[in-house]
Amino acid sequence: MQIKPRSYPYPVLSHFGDDLVKSQFQPVVEVEGMKNVYAFKARFKTNNADLLSLVAKKSAQYAVHVECAQTRYRNVFKSFNDRFEFEIPSGMLDGRVEVCSFILASKRLPKYKNANFHSDYASLAFSVGSGDTLAVGLDREFTAEKKEDPLRKIPSIFSIVPHDETDAPGLDVDLQNDKVVVRLSKPNFDAYAVLKADQTLHTLLSAAIVVPALVYVLDEIRLAEGATDQFSDYRWFAVVARKLREVGIDPSNPDSFADSSLRIAHTLLGQPLNDCLQNQLKSQEEDGE
Repeated sequence: MQIKPRSYPYPVLSHFGDDLVKSQFQPVVEVEGMKNVYAFKARFKTNNADLLSLVAKKSAQYAVHVECAQTRYRNVFKSFNDRFEFEIPSGMLDGRVEVCSFILASKRLPKYKNANFHSDYASLAFSVGSGDTLAVGLDREFTAEKKEDPLRKIPSIFSIVPHDETDAPGLDVDLQNDKVVVRLSKPNFDAYAVLKADQTLHTLLSAAIVVPALVYVLDEIRLAEGATDQFSDYRWFAVVARKLREVGIDPSNPDSFADSSLRIAHTLLGQPLNDCLQNQLKSQEEDGE
């Protein structure tokens, strides 16, 4: 859930409105990925005396809403303390996770007033229901990665399948799935299906199929405006983005791609061409003995 600028039926302290003046609401939510859980630390700060008074009287409380579209996880964590911690099992989160912070009414407030209401509302009182928003902070998000997810390894994010069309190109790539789908023409796929049974040919197949597919992926990330938003729902992007950051490249900033996509692809895959050529040379030498 992302909190977008909106109008409430009563004044709310927010970064996108002036319902309350000379008032600030500054929540900070930190998250740390551990072996089995994501640990959250929430800290809240406001200089609005009336909101602080409502919390002190337990008529209002601080809250953090966590939502993950990939797993459909959604929950609200509340406390009357301006600092609190909570944990979410790592299996409940995967991919983009949205985090929103609030001050919520914890009971019905039939005549809610605030000394810092904008002059338009200064003489008014409002009916606020239990659970309604009194203050809202800036959204934040992070990417949750499954610690034991096999897709964390670059080669495993590719799915190689036959192309259905009779006039299909030799190799085509589709990014609109959790895995990068590499479609081979029927003759190429039939040959691939036979060759992959030979363990010694895996580096050759990687150099011939995975490298050009990854080059295409990297080119698309470079060209996309806001790649993090455009591809973030796909699990393959989380894996590629993590590997890019490990080599000092920001996937959301095309200017950080100092090298060519071809060179970066070979780096991410551990220079498969080197092993490919050495294996073929060794095989040829053994055949000549």
